[in-house]
Amino acid sequence: MHTVTPKHIGGTIPAIPAKAHAHRALIAAALATTPSTILLSRTSKDIDATMASLRALGSAITYTDNIIHVHPSSAPSVGGILPHESGTTLRLLLPVSASICNRVEVDAKGRLPDRPLEPLLGEMKSHGVTFSQDKPPFTMSGKLQAGHYKMVGNVSSQFFSGLLLAAPQMGESTIESVGTLQSRDYVTLTITTMQDFGVKVTTTPATDTTNETFTIANDTHFTGRDNYQIEGDWSNAAIWLVAAALTGNSITITGMNKDSVQADRRIMQIVEDAGSTLTWNGMDLTVSGKATKPLNVDLEQMPDLLPVLSALACGIVGESSFTKGARLRLKESDRLEAVAQLVTDLGGSVRMDGDDLYITGTGSLKGGQVDCVNDHRLVMAGALAALISENPVILKDSEAITKSYPDFFDDWNLLGGEAHVI
Repeated sequence: MHTVTPKHIGGTIPAIPAKAHAHRALIAAALATTPSTILLSRTSKDIDATMASLRALGSAITYTDNIIHVHPSSAPSVGGILPHESGTTLRLLLPVSASICNRVEVDAKGRLPDRPLEPLLGEMKSHGVTFSQDKPPFTMSGKLQAGHYKMVGNVSSQFFSGLLLAAPQMGESTIESVGTLQSRDYVTLTITTMQDFGVKVTTTPATDTTNETFTIANDTHFTGRDNYQIEGDWSNAAIWLVAAALTGNSITITGMNKDSVQADRRIMQIVEDAGSTLTWNGMDLTVSGKATKPLNVDLEQMPDLLPVLSALACGIVGESSFTKGARLRLKESDRLEAVAQLVTDLGGSVRMDGDDLYITGTGSLKGGQVDCVNDHRLVMAGALAALISENPVILKDSEAITKSYPDFFDDWNLLGGEAHVI
């Protein structure tokens, strides 16, 4: 549990590595024919879970002096996936592990066993894999076979990314998205990372009569990379963009990629549209000027931004809208309900209409205690809310932040904030 004192922050902070990019690069490196070195300035519980799982699938992985050394090896007869609470680790590695192992023991913690795995499991079953039961912990048996995979696109883009990463080990395969593929940018990130490690994915766009498809040719394989750089994380940089927009104090985030394909790069446009100013100097981004215009955000392609943007909405006078948030109910928490409760507990005004959320901001909050429901993004939202609160904000379950940003409170205090363990 932490308490965050109302106090404006400002200054310069280095970006933390992009978790989504690191997961994909580690998997590609572990499947490669030659060793890799990956440059990673910080790790987190989710990234650690992927490294632990890849070790259980046969790779030798060490992390020293901000460098990950990946030495691929033959897969064991019985592999393992140890995702802890990382949904990305589990969903990407289910098809990947089944493409190289005859049997895989799968475990999961927290809310992860209850998060959806269909239609991925159904497609894996129809391509040679059996499951001891339909939610973790379970045992997978049988090698995943090449072929045509077809799934609806509105549950999780991670199902598509996992199959794409598995395909080079299986042989020529095509993955088809029925309907719009939500969080499409995460699949683009997967394809880009695969290309970095030597595997080409051919994309055929949807037409009026056909669905979007992704094809990986036969006889393709990953090749290792030396000094492969993980780019800065837009999901976590969003915290600092919102902090600057809430208070008007300038914050500079170093090590960012303006041309990133990460979905949450959209935070730049949202903050600019709200009235703040963004200035680039090479890979350094400075945000200045207080946001004054209510937000109107479509969450379909960037659902993870809702928690931090809810704090920004409370700091802007008027009603902000967040639409198409259905998939937020399937995250580490039901994030729609959890965000609404957080805003209410801090004295804000919020209403829900189905899967849409509306926040009427007054420019300030009362503060108080909130339950972060073991969700790292709720911790971020609560800390940001303290910037506009009359009284301190007490964050229950604040240790959940280690899932993605273990040094968050240290960085908060480095920028002049006051966050302390209770």
